[in-house]
Amino acid sequence: MFFFNKKKEKSSNSRLKILSGYNYRYKDIGKESEKTIIKYADYFNFDYEIDKRSSFERHFYWLKIKMFIENLEKGTHEFYLWLDADTFICRYENILNYVDKKKHIFVHNQFFKSKHKTKISNIDYLTWGPNVGVILVRNTKWSLEFFRNVWNKKKYLNHYWPDNAAFMDELGYKAEISKLSDNNPSKKTLNKFYFLSGLWNSMPNRNFNSPLNNEISNFYFDPIIIHLAGIRRRDRLKFIKKYKKLFI
Repeated sequence: MFFFNKKKEKSSNSRLKILSGYNYRYKDIGKESEKTIIKYADYFNFDYEIDKRSSFERHFYWLKIKMFIENLEKGTHEFYLWLDADTFICRYENILNYVDKKKHIFVHNQFFKSKHKTKISNIDYLTWGPNVGVILVRNTKWSLEFFRNVWNKKKYLNHYWPDNAAFMDELGYKAEISKLSDNNPSKKTLNKFYFLSGLWNSMPNRNFNSPLNNEISNFYFDPIIIHLAGIRRRDRLKFIKKYKKLFI
């Protein structure tokens, strides 16, 4: 019988806690991400919690939302930083030195080549939308309510971007999950957000070995965090093997 450790945890600093998690299916990638998380946490004396469970009540992508809610309810730290299990830290930079700490939620807003087609030949739409692979959250009642609302958006349980779509809906960047005209977040909500530089969520193209001409690049030079979003698992492993020297 296979046993999978539920959590790896360090607790000593109330300033920031890093959250992450992965299941057995993702362990070959997750364990490499975990190494960089622990190095980063130890360098800045941050706490961390890495949840490694074999099953979850929803698609495993929703784990981040549940962990945010649980940690915000406990309220033991001033900030919580979620890192997907396919993110890899490349430089020792304290994220708290790069943000407006009066804001509530901090996330990178990436470019999408829109699913919506124009009527003009050789012209495509590009839209903005948050990528939730890296999220910093300040411990506030507003943040807790935001993530509770995201969790309750059950219409996205079977969406191809399950948790990300629910997050986009709650924020108001809805173009890629609805109509183009729905990409209209309220000023009240936007005022609670701080959009991170792409250095904190630098995403190589899916075909990183041989980029396609029609791919939109969300990769940033000299990144702080590399995120292998949207890349097939076997290709993630190839990337790790080839570029591991970039990681801390």
